[in-house]
Amino acid sequence: MVAFAFVLLAMGTWSLATPLFGAPDEPVGVIKAAAVVRGELVGHLVGGSTSPLGVVDVPAFYANTRNVPSCYHRQPTVAASCAPAVVGTSAPKQVTIYNARYPPLYYAIVGLPSLLGAGDAEIYLMRLVSAALSAFFVALAVTTAVTWSRSRIVLVGVVVATTPMVLFLGSVVNPAGLEVSAAIAVWTAGVVLVAEHLDDPPRGLVAVLGASTCVLELVRALSPFWVGLTAVVLLAVAERTALRRFVSYRHVRIGLAAVLVVGALASAWIVVERSYDVYSTTVVPNGVPESTILEFSFLHNDYYLPDMIGVFGWFDTYAPTFTYVVWYGLIGFVVVAASVVGRLRDALTLLAVVVAIAVVPVAISTSQVHRYGYTWAGKDTLPFAVGLPILAAALVGRSSLGVHGRRIAGVVCLAAFLAQVAAFFEMLRRYAVGTSGPDFGFLAHPSWQPPTGLASVLAVEVLALGALTLLAYRAVGAVGAVGAVDPTAAREVPGRPRGAS
Repeated sequence: MVAFAFVLLAMGTWSLATPLFGAPDEPVGVIKAAAVVRGELVGHLVGGSTSPLGVVDVPAFYANTRNVPSCYHRQPTVAASCAPAVVGTSAPKQVTIYNARYPPLYYAIVGLPSLLGAGDAEIYLMRLVSAALSAFFVALAVTTAVTWSRSRIVLVGVVVATTPMVLFLGSVVNPAGLEVSAAIAVWTAGVVLVAEHLDDPPRGLVAVLGASTCVLELVRALSPFWVGLTAVVLLAVAERTALRRFVSYRHVRIGLAAVLVVGALASAWIVVERSYDVYSTTVVPNGVPESTILEFSFLHNDYYLPDMIGVFGWFDTYAPTFTYVVWYGLIGFVVVAASVVGRLRDALTLLAVVVAIAVVPVAISTSQVHRYGYTWAGKDTLPFAVGLPILAAALVGRSSLGVHGRRIAGVVCLAAFLAQVAAFFEMLRRYAVGTSGPDFGFLAHPSWQPPTGLASVLAVEVLALGALTLLAYRAVGAVGAVGAVDPTAAREVPGRPRGAS
C-alpha cells in the first residue's frame, strides 16, 4: 500500500501536469473508453474488413475531443495554451475512431468515470483510474521483490525498468501504460520465481505471476506475443531439473491453465477482430527495395530507444540529454555486471534480449510497411524491454556482488531520481512555454499551466519520487545490512535441518 500510494501520487501528478489530450492517441482513447462502457465494444466498422476504423455513439463532449491538441501536436515549440476548450453536451453524437477493434478490457475500466457526466473533470478521473491501474502493478512488482526475493536487488531492476515513459504512459488514457506496468509485475514475479523459487514456489508468488500475466494478455494486440517471448527468456535461465518439479505443484498447474485459457481468449479476440490492424496514411510503395526498407526500419532505433526512456507529448518532447545518459548508463551497468559475474548461459540470454529489443521491432515493422507504413514506437517494445534490467539485477543479486546490494541500490536510486525529476521538469517547460522558451523563467510566467499550478505539481512530483527512492533504497538495504545470499551455498529445503542429506 505504501508503494502503491507513492507510485499513484507520481503518476497522478503526471496526469495533472500533462494537458488534456496531450498524449499519444488520447483523444480516440477517451472516445473508445466512453463508447465501450456504453456497450459499443467495436462500434459500426467502416472502410472494409481490414480497416481499423469504426463509428461509435458517445456524448458530444467526448466526440468533440478529436482535434483539441492539433495546434501543438508535433510542434514542441508551441505552448499548450493554444488548444481550445472542449465544448459539447451529453447528447449522443457519432464519431469515427481508428482504434475501434482494440481489446476492450482497459477501456471498459477507464471509461467508467465518463458515465458520471461530460466535462474536463471526468477526463481527469479517467486518467486517475488509468494511473491507479498502472500504479497497482508497479507496486505489485515492488511488493514481489520485497516479499519473495532473498537479496532484493531485483528491486534495483524495477527502479531502472520504471522509466519516465512508464510514469507518463500510466498517467494518461492509453492502454500502453497498463500493458507496460503489468509487464513489470510479470517480469519481476517471473524472474524471482525462476531465479530463487523453482524448488519451492510460494502460492502468493505464483498467484501474482499468473494474475499479472492474465491482465497483460488482455490489454493490447501484441500483448500475448510479449508474454510468449518473456516465457522463452525465463525458461532460458531456469534450471532444467528444477522445472520438472516446479510443474508438479497443483497451484502452479492452476496458474498455467489460467494463463493459457486467458491467452487463448485474448488471441481469439485479436484474430477475429483484427486488432493488429492500425491506421496509417503513409504506406510504403511496393516498388521500394526490401534492403532499403530494412535499413530505414533499423535506423528507426534512433527513435525507438529514446522513446522507451521518455519522449512525451505526441512523441515530440524529448527529455533532457542528462536523463538519457543516466538511464542508458544504469541499464548498461546492471547488464554488464550480470554478464560478468553470472553464468555463460545467463550472459548469452541477456545478449539475446538486447538483440531482440533492437531486432524484433525492425522485423515486425518491416513486414508490415506496405500495409501500414512505419508505425512502430518505442512504447510498443517496452513490455519486453523492461525485463532486461529486472533480469540483470536478479542475476547480480544471486552473485558475489550481492553483498554490495545497499551501495548499488543507493547509487542507482539516486541517479534514477535525478533523471526522473529532470524529465518531468522539461515536460512542464515544453507545455508551459514551448521548448524554445526560458529554462526557468516559465515557472513564474507560464503561457499554460495545470489546474493546480506549475510549482505545486513540481513540488509534489519531487516529493513522490523522493519517497519512492528512499523506499527502494531502504528495502534493499534491509537485507543488504544483514548479508546477501551466498550463491555457493546449497539451497535449504523448508523443514530440513541445515546440512541434512
